[in-house]
Amino acid sequence: MATGLVNGTDLLLKVGSSTDNEVIVAYATSCSLEVSADEIDQTNKSSYGWKDIILGTRSWSVSADALYQNEAKAGERAFVDFWEHLGGTNERTKVFVELTITGAAGSDNNKYYHGSGFITSLSVTGGTEDQSTFSVTIAGSGILTEAAAS
Repeated sequence: MATGLVNGTDLLLKVGSSTDNEVIVAYATSCSLEVSADEIDQTNKSSYGWKDIILGTRSWSVSADALYQNEAKAGERAFVDFWEHLGGTNERTKVFVELTITGAAGSDNNKYYHGSGFITSLSVTGGTEDQSTFSVTIAGSGILTEAAAS
């Protein structure tokens, strides 16, 4: 068995209204983290026909896909919780996120990532005789921090 490899089932996205109350996205089937940087073109006549860049502003986002349900169990976030932040009564409020590994505590090699951002996308899908699902995307606002799991 390879050391350090992580089963995708163990990767979790947690979301909350503060850094103290982040809880998992209920019935999640996938989650992802994307970090990117803008390219600033520095190509000039001395580049010998090759593109030359420097890095500009960095950005990050997290997303999750989950099974849709009317309400979540205690300690979980459901579609209705995300709706409150994007289109509901608490419109345009920042959320706090953490991408972590289940059972990461106690291992010196496990890291988690956390920051705050805004819900920028929320969708629900339901096919005939199929499980209803929802997707949420949170765009980071400010720095994404890496920390050791404790």
